[in-house]
Amino acid sequence: MKKIIFFIITIFLFTSVIFAQQNQHKIVFDFTKADTASFSTIVRHAKNIMSMTGNAKLEVVCHGPGLDLLVKNKTTVQKEIEELNKLKVVFAACNETMKRRGIDKSQLLSQAIVVPAAILEISLKEQESWSYIKEGYNP
Repeated sequence: MKKIIFFIITIFLFTSVIFAQQNQHKIVFDFTKADTASFSTIVRHAKNIMSMTGNAKLEVVCHGPGLDLLVKNKTTVQKEIEELNKLKVVFAACNETMKRRGIDKSQLLSQAIVVPAAILEISLKEQESWSYIKEGYNP
C-alpha cells in the first residue's frame, strides 16, 4: 500500500512539474512609444504578468522612439526597470535605432542589452513560440 501511495504521489509531482513547464508564458513586447504614459504602461503590464505567473519569460524590445525607455536621461521608470530586471525581465535596445539616433551603450540603463535589430529579435522570439504583444499607450 505504501508503494502505491508513493507511486501515485511521484506521478502527481512529475506531472505537475511537466505541466508547469509547458505552460510557462513567453512574451516579447514590441515597444515603440516615447511618452511617459507608455513607459508606465509597459512596466505595469510586466509587473502584473510577473506577479500573476511568477515564472514568465518577458522581453521588451525597444526601437524607434521607444528606445527612450532605456535611455538614462529620458526614461521615467528606471527604478521599475531595475526591479523587473531582478525578476529576469529582459529589456533589449535595437542597435540599428541606436546608430540612427547617435546613442551608444553608455547612454543606456545598465539593465539594457543590445540586439542587432529589433525586428529580427522579435522574429526570432516568434519562431521560438513566444507570444507577440505590440505595447504602448493608445488614448
